[in-house]
Amino acid sequence: MKFTALLFAIVFSLTAQAGELKLTLLGKSISGKRLFVAVHSNADDFPTKDGKSIQSAVIATGDKTELSIPNIAPGEYAVAAFADVNGNRVLDSNFIGIPQEPVGISRDAKGRFGPPKFADAAFKVGEGVTTQTIHLQ
Repeated sequence: MKFTALLFAIVFSLTAQAGELKLTLLGKSISGKRLFVAVHSNADDFPTKDGKSIQSAVIATGDKTELSIPNIAPGEYAVAAFADVNGNRVLDSNFIGIPQEPVGISRDAKGRFGPPKFADAAFKVGEGVTTQTIHLQ
C-alpha cells in the first residue's frame, strides 16, 4: 500500500510540473501544406536526428498556423520545423544539403555553413504555457 501511494505521489508531482508549448508557425505559401515539427531536448540530436524528439505534424491553415504540445517536462528545448511542399514527408535538400523547402528554427536561429546550434535555438519550458514563434523560410 505504501508503494502504491508513493508511486501515485511521484506520478502526480511529475504531471503537475509539466508545461505546454504553444508554437506559432509563420510562412508564405504554406497554406494547405503539412508542417512537421520536432521538439529537441538534446543538443547532440538537434536539428536532424528526430528519433528522440517530440514530433508533431499539422496542416497549415494559412500563412499562420498554431500548434500546442501538452505535457512537456520542464527543461531546455529547441524546435526545428519544415513545410512539406511536395507532400513526400521528407525535407528535400539540394546536393550540398541546403533545404529546398521552407524551414524554421526556434528563436529564428540561423546557422553558418550548416544548421543552427542548439544553444542558439534553445529556450526554457517550465510550468504553464511557453510560446515560440517560428518563421518558415
